[in-house]
Amino acid sequence: MEDKKLLQLVSEIGFDMLSYGGEIYRVEETVKRICFAYGMDGVDVFAIPTTIIVSITRQDETYSRTRRLASKGTDLDKVDRLNNLSRRLCREKPDYDLAKEWLRQIRSGLEYPLWMLCCAHGAAALIFALFFGGSWKDGLWAFPIGIMIKLVSYVLGKLNANSFFVTVICGALSALMAGLGAQLHVLDQVSHVLMGAIMNLVPGLMLTNAMRDIMAGDFIAGLMRVAEAVLIGAGIAVGVMVPLSFFQSLLGKSSVRGDFLTCLYAAAGVVAFGIVFNIRNKKLLFSAIGGAISWLAYLLTCDLFATDIFGYFFAAVVMSIYAEVFARVHKTPVSIYLVAVLISLVPGSGIYRTMEYCVMGENQLFWETSLYTLEIASVIGFAMICVSSVVRILFTGHSISLGKQASLAEK
Repeated sequence: MEDKKLLQLVSEIGFDMLSYGGEIYRVEETVKRICFAYGMDGVDVFAIPTTIIVSITRQDETYSRTRRLASKGTDLDKVDRLNNLSRRLCREKPDYDLAKEWLRQIRSGLEYPLWMLCCAHGAAALIFALFFGGSWKDGLWAFPIGIMIKLVSYVLGKLNANSFFVTVICGALSALMAGLGAQLHVLDQVSHVLMGAIMNLVPGLMLTNAMRDIMAGDFIAGLMRVAEAVLIGAGIAVGVMVPLSFFQSLLGKSSVRGDFLTCLYAAAGVVAFGIVFNIRNKKLLFSAIGGAISWLAYLLTCDLFATDIFGYFFAAVVMSIYAEVFARVHKTPVSIYLVAVLISLVPGSGIYRTMEYCVMGENQLFWETSLYTLEIASVIGFAMICVSSVVRILFTGHSISLGKQASLAEK
């Protein structure tokens, strides 16, 4: 394959991985593996959530290409298929046209229909309303709010609306619908409903992944994710602020249940978000099992110390080990299991409480809750990076250099 065509191919693969939610290190390593498999003498890759730059060198000739990411989402099925494509390219080394056709097939792959995504958003809202201590009345009222969030996001996305604006609108409509339900006496507490519904909006997953990127040494990517998470949180606060000001007397305290029923809720919540993230077949089942196991690990350890931070750490370790094991059993990227299972641990309620205290002017509680939420996210990120680092040292530390040596041997 010509060097320029190879550069175009690998930059497209890396770009797609970024746009579908692949990890920074996976994007960089995938591009390097493919280039070394095709006999490149040197490869440099720089990736952040919005940009990828690839440079390849052969016989003192260097070519570079930059792609900027305008929009991104989460489609873990395509990340999985791109990962398999990279393995296939390294193994078979096809020509450019055939490789592009394989890439085109991945881009046009199956996605869940809009009606199923709406149901998944609604189910996530219902399940997490129960998860955070709400009644079935609260959960059933949260269900249509979750559907509304998806529909509004979909319509505004088609109109190329700014993501901050979309978050503000969805937050405001969620608060209005929750307050209306309280006025009609069809739910018990507004806070339970809102906590469940805005789990479809809160950047808990983004914040936790940001901590993981920073601890892995990807400081620019991590800080960009932190900034994006803060912006989304601000959007939720702005959107919810005015409606909540009319319903402050209806707000009540809520927390995650301490019984084992929440393990089932955690599994069901993972299934709902798994559909949103386009996880398919047996991977969806194993993700749900992982969600239940990780929350069970939290329940078994959260009361052993004065704070439940250790419970989150232990649960994140169990979750990471589970994801690493089944990623290798099923030969799929670890993010397929890790991202979905992480949903049950991300501090969504902490982010909600931080926003609520900010709106109500409770400055002391605001700072205490925000710091505690950041601590949880950091602990989860630290646990994930510890397990990932150990696994990569044990199994994949020399894979890129070995691939390069094999390529040189073929020459």
